Amino acid sequence: MLPKDAVVRDELAYVELGWPRTAVPGHANRLSLVEAPAGDGARLRLALACGRPHLYEGWDEEELGCCVRDLCAAGASRIVLTNSTGSLRPDVEPGAVVACRTVVDLQTAPAGEDPPVLTVCAREEAERTAAALAPHGRSGVYVAVAGPQFETPAEVEWLRRCGDVVGMSAAPEVRAAHAAGAASCLLALVANRAAAVGSHDDVLIGSAALAVMLAGRLAATIVARWPELRA
Repeated sequence: MLPKDAVVRDELAYVELGWPRTAVPGHANRLSLVEAPAGDGARLRLALACGRPHLYEGWDEEELGCCVRDLCAAGASRIVLTNSTGSLRPDVEPGAVVACRTVVDLQTAPAGEDPPVLTVCAREEAERTAAALAPHGRSGVYVAVAGPQFETPAEVEWLRRCGDVVGMSAAPEVRAAHAAGAASCLLALVANRAAAVGSHDDVLIGSAALAVMLAGRLAATIVARWPELRA
C-alpha cells in the first residue's frame, strides 16, 4: 500500500536486485521508488521494499539484512521497518500500531543468560512517532521469535514478560541498520491477538486494513520521527 498522493518513479522485482524473496502470501517481493508529500510543500523520496523473507524460510542473518544494507549503501540514512504482529497484552488491541523502542531478539542464541536486546530508538522518539499515528499509535517493545507457528497460550504468558507485541521478523533488519549507521524506526502493526484461534488469512485481513491507515499517515509519521526531513 503506497503513501497517500505518492508518485511511483520506478519499480524493481527483488530478483532483479539479487535480494532474497519470500513465498509467504501478502509479500510482493518488489521495490518501489516513490515521492510523497511531507507537508508545507516538502516532498519525501522513499524506497519501499514491499515484502520480506523470514528466518523460518531458510534464509540466514546475512541474507535477511541484504535489503537494508543495499539501501543504506545507495544513500538511505533512515530506515522504517513495518510488520504484522500479535498483541501480547490485553490493552494492545488489534488495529493498533506500536512504535517499537527496543527489540528482544529470541531468534538469536544468547551469549549469556539473557536474550539480545536491540535498541531501535529512545523512548521519547518512539512516543513522538506513536503520537503521529494517533489514535492508533503507542510505543512499546517488540519480541522477535523464529516461527513459523503461532504462539500457544503458555508461550504468550512467558513472552509477555519480554514485551508488548510478538512477530517473526525485524531483528535482522534492525541489526543491519545499526551496522550501516542508519537511524531506524520499527512500526509493528497489530493484526491479531497472540495465541488467538485464527490463520494467516486472518492476519492478512487485519494487516490490509492497517496498511490503508498507515499509507495515509506514513509521510507524517516519518517527519515526526525525523523533523529535519521537512527542511
